[in-house]
Amino acid sequence: MADGTTSQKIKYALHLSNWDFDHGDKEALRAKGKRIIPADYDAAMKGAIFCAVCCTNLQRVPHKKEHFSNGRLAYFGHIPKRYDHVPCSLRSKKPEGKRFDTYEEARKAVDAGNLVVVSEFLPTRPDLPTETDDEYNATPVENEEGLLSETPISRHNGESFLLPSRVRTARGICRNFDQNLSKYYVFPEKTFAARLIDLLHDIRDVTEPDDSPKLYYGRIKGSFAAGSGLDHNIRMTRLYCNETIQDFTLKTTVGLAREKGIDNDSKDRIVLVFGKVQISGMGLSIEKIGWGSFDLLPKIHEHSLML
Repeated sequence: MADGTTSQKIKYALHLSNWDFDHGDKEALRAKGKRIIPADYDAAMKGAIFCAVCCTNLQRVPHKKEHFSNGRLAYFGHIPKRYDHVPCSLRSKKPEGKRFDTYEEARKAVDAGNLVVVSEFLPTRPDLPTETDDEYNATPVENEEGLLSETPISRHNGESFLLPSRVRTARGICRNFDQNLSKYYVFPEKTFAARLIDLLHDIRDVTEPDDSPKLYYGRIKGSFAAGSGLDHNIRMTRLYCNETIQDFTLKTTVGLAREKGIDNDSKDRIVLVFGKVQISGMGLSIEKIGWGSFDLLPKIHEHSLML
């Protein structure tokens, strides 16, 4: 077996001869590597297939046969114990919550940028100007020293640490997304810190409502404005979803969606949203989303989720 990465996680590998992770150019791999599925693999590709997200080596399991003895299809997985230190959203591991013994330890992690406290996602747009020419820049609402928040991440029962919240928007997560994947985050209504890669939930895996808010990601299938298309009307943004449900919709106002770059031409962009999943007609949806609770992932980081 590989490291536990499932066939559902890694849909394809990148095959490129004479390329290696330690010395190769990752963008060259993504541009020149040939996408292959497990059925395309042959033994001559051994050592030359790579993950499209983290670019480390993959292996096919089993190596030569198309099926396991129980009939299960072969799949791609990361090589056990090799490059485990490289963050990857496709590396399946049991999420590990992180707790701290002292306030000083937690504050040091915040100051080093390894722990990010999100006390809330801003419900409405602040008065400060928020538009920039570069979608990868942070918005002015991500302060160096935000509001202090009681954060229950102590190892001791009943104890919380008063820590600054330095991210209050989904855009603050999208910025430097690749680097953020290995950082620990504490989200609203949560009682422990976990790595961002363990807190991300693929919309395609969702099959039922969930009243516990989570950070979801999905690729836009299509988007349209209801009614007359005025700013206060509803914009219905359909996301690719699990085949067992009819549809999955992100519901916002037209004006709010426009601020985030979502319009009729947003097909195939990836959106991150923090919220609760509810029943909507014959499908599911995330509704009543605050201004800071969702944003488009910059295209430069889309490879990190490999949708």
